[in-house]
Amino acid sequence: MSDAGTGWILLCGFRVHGPIRWRGEAAKRAMASEFAARLWEQSTEEDRVQHIRVRPPDPPLTGPPDPGSDLHECWLDVGILLMADSGDKARAVGARLCNGALASNPDTVGWALQPLF
Repeated sequence: MSDAGTGWILLCGFRVHGPIRWRGEAAKRAMASEFAARLWEQSTEEDRVQHIRVRPPDPPLTGPPDPGSDLHECWLDVGILLMADSGDKARAVGARLCNGALASNPDTVGWALQPLF
């Protein structure tokens, strides 16, 4: 399927994770919403994104602090629903959006991206 008007709606999933300064549980929930907004900012019409969902895992939302620091390991689970003609293309678009969103904020620069499916 190579025509721009064809394709399937496919779901790709990722986990983004890295250190963050502890600012409380409410801040972690707000971070998921803010990260979703950054994903939308990264997307273009050609990406054909239909829906984005970002959620932190169930509590605890962060790992224990690093010794001698107020940094915690934090992670967000990302689901991106988009039109694509293959799973590989959908995952490539999703990874590009996630990497761009991570790089667009100093708090998440250097975080890791892990494909979930």
